[in-house]
Amino acid sequence: MQNVTEMLSRIPPMSATGSLVDQIRDSLYAAITSGVLDPGTRLREIPLSEHFGVSTTPIREALRRLEHEGLVEVSPRRGAVVTALDEATVSNLYDLRLILESAAVRLAAEAGRPLDRVDELMTQAEAYIDEQPQVTFHRLDVQLHRAIGELSGNGELAAMMEHVHQRIQAVRVRCAVPGRLRIAHGQHAEIVEAIRTGDADAAEAAVRRHITSAKENVLGVLRAAQSSIG
Repeated sequence: MQNVTEMLSRIPPMSATGSLVDQIRDSLYAAITSGVLDPGTRLREIPLSEHFGVSTTPIREALRRLEHEGLVEVSPRRGAVVTALDEATVSNLYDLRLILESAAVRLAAEAGRPLDRVDELMTQAEAYIDEQPQVTFHRLDVQLHRAIGELSGNGELAAMMEHVHQRIQAVRVRCAVPGRLRIAHGQHAEIVEAIRTGDADAAEAAVRRHITSAKENVLGVLRAAQSSIG
């Protein structure tokens, strides 16, 4: 488990946009979803306030937002800790993600909206497939799926998709397999092309292949890790 000094040294600086709470939340979000902060790491308000040079009030609000997103758990005695997801929860989240994204891509294919934002994110992600660590690709991946969700025309559906994806993200970054990102990017291209051509059946089938293979990959790594411990 990381000590406080090590934890603080690895948290990225605050962004330059948004409110103070937004900036702190974004910094902690990046640290959690990139694997910088281990599951179970305690996020103490006073050390964090000293690190960011702010009072504990915006720290507390940022932690509440992360709790709402499922990335942090807050309890009266322990305070805030980075959420640790077990295998069953990860499996359930992937199943939920499959339901949501299957519905979203069908709606997107039928709606025929412009794909400018999706195409832009695909191009950006292509440039980071071989990057190590894989922080930027994973960040763009969340944005890409959110953009695909928004093509459905249902903002609530897109937001729910993003929420589930964010919870999975903190686990997925710890389950890297060589070549997996290139496979995922190719699967993204299949999904986008099916939406572009208005083929709802093909879009749903592509999403099912993508999410099922991602689930199998992550659960396989988690089981192997558990076996090595046992």
